[in-house]
Amino acid sequence: MTAESTAWRLGPFGRLGRHAGSFATNLAIAGVVLGGWVAVTTLGHVPTYLLPPVSRVYAAFRDTGGLLLSSTRVTVVEIVLGLAVATAAALALAVALVASRLVRKALYPVLVATQSAPKEALAPIFIIWWGFSSLPKIVMAALIAFFPMVVATVTGLERFSEQQRLLAASMGAGPLRTLFSFRLWVALPSFLSGLRLGITLAVVGAVLGEFLGSDAGLGYMILSASRRLDGGLLYASLLILVAVSWTLVRLVDLTEAILLRGVRKSTYAGG
Repeated sequence: MTAESTAWRLGPFGRLGRHAGSFATNLAIAGVVLGGWVAVTTLGHVPTYLLPPVSRVYAAFRDTGGLLLSSTRVTVVEIVLGLAVATAAALALAVALVASRLVRKALYPVLVATQSAPKEALAPIFIIWWGFSSLPKIVMAALIAFFPMVVATVTGLERFSEQQRLLAASMGAGPLRTLFSFRLWVALPSFLSGLRLGITLAVVGAVLGEFLGSDAGLGYMILSASRRLDGGLLYASLLILVAVSWTLVRLVDLTEAILLRGVRKSTYAGG
């Protein structure tokens, strides 16, 4: 019996205890990392531009909090919009690839071939087209996150077995109802796994776009701080990026727990 199934059998308090234990583990790991950071910067005589003291990072948060907040807002909007575009395009293309062998034979090799082209080479072109607005960063985030989400969604859709198809047909479901009421639910765990990966890649894409041409955002803050050897501001910006990525992934985890709650409960009740 898995820890997750045990938690569901124990009810809300069991699930609360499981999440509390996971949070305590994460907190302990963060404490160890923070303690090691303090020890290295205090005893190791490391140059501050390589690894600034925790106090300097705190000072960067305190002194430039407003600028960091506005930069975070810009980058989060780019990440979320890029991820939304990638998600919509990935779902549409994945359904088309699975529904039609002709589409799959025509588009899938082209899709794979395009992944060999370095995305950072396209950023200057996007900047020429759209300037230093947020649009090039949104497109970069969408492009980098798109392919893994397509692959994960196709994998999930192909898990819909012949027996499941016959069951849907016996309930009078046509092709569209089968897709939306049955097949997409079967593919949901794989899709959400691809979405988690897409989040981290969308963060990379947005920041990469800001590196290559921007006057706002966390990527711009990191680049500006590195040029001035301002380790405190650089690490503060990096920590915010990590927090943004972690928060978005946790939101996907929460969504999965809500959407698949009934499936898990029925599975554990029967097992």
